[in-house]
Formats: sequence, structure tokens, C-alpha cells
Amino acid sequence: MGIIDKVSALLPWRNERREPSRSDVLSLRDGLDRWFERFIDAAGDPQALAGRWLPAADVREREDEVVVSLDVPGLDAKDLSLVISPQGLIVRGERAEARDGERRYAAFVRTIPLPPSIDLDAAEARVRHGVLTVRFPKAHAGNGSRRIPVRT
Repeated sequence: MGIIDKVSALLPWRNERREPSRSDVLSLRDGLDRWFERFIDAAGDPQALAGRWLPAADVREREDEVVVSLDVPGLDAKDLSLVISPQGLIVRGERAEARDGERRYAAFVRTIPLPPSIDLDAAEARVRHGVLTVRFPKAHAGNGSRRIPVRT
């Protein structure tokens, strides 16, 4: 008796070789069908499978301000968080929705680089009709030139 036979004798499931029943096969097929349906439903939104989405963003620089806009349909001010960091404007959002008796959750984090010539302390944010708009006034530096004193 070889080592494989000895180990096989110790493993009871190894000796109980059975064919899958019809109910096992149907259960597997139903599970795969449900998985494919969810996959196909999410085909229009590739990040839906991961519970994430990334809203479209637009940064416009005007003469006196910089305007950042993000498409955030279905979100209110309480669903959003805005933070200024050295990397730029960090926007976080999350939403939960119930559809077809199923509860879905999705979240995003988006970092938008900002130009250096803006007044971060005077920023204003507003959500209206599914669009988040953040306005940063430009910092006024006079005519752009100044005298530097020379010391001895």
C-alpha cells in the first residue's frame, strides 16, 4: 500500500465519490444566471459592480474666479464632503438607493487640482439640480508687480 492510498484512506470524502444531483446542477445554473443578470445590468455603468462611480468634473477659469463643477445626480449637500488639501479640492460623496427590492450603495472620491492664484478662504459651494458648483475667487495681487527692498 503506497502513501497515497494511506492518505486517501484517512480522508473520508475521497472515498465518497458521487455524481452531482440534478438539484445541484440547477442551483449552480440559477446562481450563474443571477450573477450574469447583475453583470449585464451594470454594463452601462462599469463601476457599479464595485459600488463606485466617478462623476464628471469640469474646471473653468474666468477672469475673476475659478469654477469647479461636478455632476452628482441624486445627491444633496448632506451626501457630499469637500476638503481643501495640498493636492487640491477633494470631493467625497455617497448614495444609497433601493431598486427592485435590492439596496445599492455607491461612493466616490475625486481630487481636483487647483491653480495657486485663488483665495481658498472665500470658496463657496452649492448643489442645484444634480450639479455641485464650487467657486473660488482669484486672489488679487494688485498690478502683479511689487518692489523688493534690498538690505545691507
